[in-house]
Amino acid sequence: MTIEGLDVNPKFWSAFREDTDLSGRSEKNLITLIFRELLKFKKIFVHVDKSRSDIIPTNKLQEEALGLRPYIVTYSPLQVINWSEGKGKLNWLKIRQISEDNSNPIAAPRKVCTWTFIDNTYIAKYSAFVELDGKGNITKINSEMVNADTAISLQSPPIEHGFGTVPVFKIELPDQLWVADQAASKALEHLRTDCAKYDLLTMAYFQRTFKRIQTPDGDFENSYENQEPIPTGLAHVLELEKFEWSEPHGYMIEHMANSLQSIETQVRDLIAAGGVSSGNAALAQSGVSKQMDFAKQESMLRSYGEIIIDFYQDLLQLVAKAAGLDGSKISVTGLNSFENDTLDSVLIKLDSVSKLNVQALKANLPPSALKVIYEQMVALLAGNLSASQKEEVNKEIEILLSSIKTLDTSIM
Repeated sequence: MTIEGLDVNPKFWSAFREDTDLSGRSEKNLITLIFRELLKFKKIFVHVDKSRSDIIPTNKLQEEALGLRPYIVTYSPLQVINWSEGKGKLNWLKIRQISEDNSNPIAAPRKVCTWTFIDNTYIAKYSAFVELDGKGNITKINSEMVNADTAISLQSPPIEHGFGTVPVFKIELPDQLWVADQAASKALEHLRTDCAKYDLLTMAYFQRTFKRIQTPDGDFENSYENQEPIPTGLAHVLELEKFEWSEPHGYMIEHMANSLQSIETQVRDLIAAGGVSSGNAALAQSGVSKQMDFAKQESMLRSYGEIIIDFYQDLLQLVAKAAGLDGSKISVTGLNSFENDTLDSVLIKLDSVSKLNVQALKANLPPSALKVIYEQMVALLAGNLSASQKEEVNKEIEILLSSIKTLDTSIM
């Protein structure tokens, strides 16, 4: 991933990218977290917040001296319990978070629930000690049963964030890219089948038999019908004539193993992580063949990459606004190379492009068509470009094509 436009205040951006949440989470870990949550829940909410102090800074220098800078908070859909949006932007949202209060070392930890309301102007937080039931529902607030008249106090007066818009982004995947939803049922089927297989393998060893030694009874006067059973275990010795294991043949185990392999293949296909080359024949295939096998996987990863970089560019621009910097020139590109295109393959493509007879193409194609084709070819080679980069490349292509003379002969 390449980020441009961070040369205004490199010291600030270096510190932010190394620590995005004021707890040591790097930019790479933030992107990984967002991608993982998107795969699981389809959406994630990302909040640009700013440190606050009892001392109100009057200029940028005082703000930096107090260590007040923007940071990133992420909320899963399980925490955002309600929201409203229009024209692709959030109007407001309500967040519920459960945490533990361990401030008293001699008392048991207490559950604390915090409700956060964010709109275009204010951020308001309410909190209370709560008790939860087995399903995570709140049953008591401040040791009182929950009812319609239960009051919850503000943590502090509402804070005016100053962004002019809700400083929270909602990133959401399209249905066809939400792999967890597609693979969850099959993964559960795999888990149940695997557990059943384990149970069968375990129960097989409980089928053991033994035959006790038969001794003639010489005492005809006393009866031993109510005698306690012979003790067994490591502390006792049981004299037996025969003791053996009786293990079943296990024909069903083989069928279950085949079923597990089939389910695993289906899950891999659903998330585009499989392919023809995932089997033993992969070693005998060429690099081009392997690349064709994983074309679907790379296409999906590129789609994920486009969604993430578009979001991250907007996020960095909002961070710049929070820091009082100009973020209009920030652009994010990349996340389009996933080690499918090696250096050798890229060099082969460049060599093929260099051998194109552009003069002959110019003589046989309309100028507009040639320009569009050339732009598409360069875009495929260069990958995901920002809007400014695309504009600059298109201008250079136009200058390049105008400088090439047309051949008098046509393509045969």
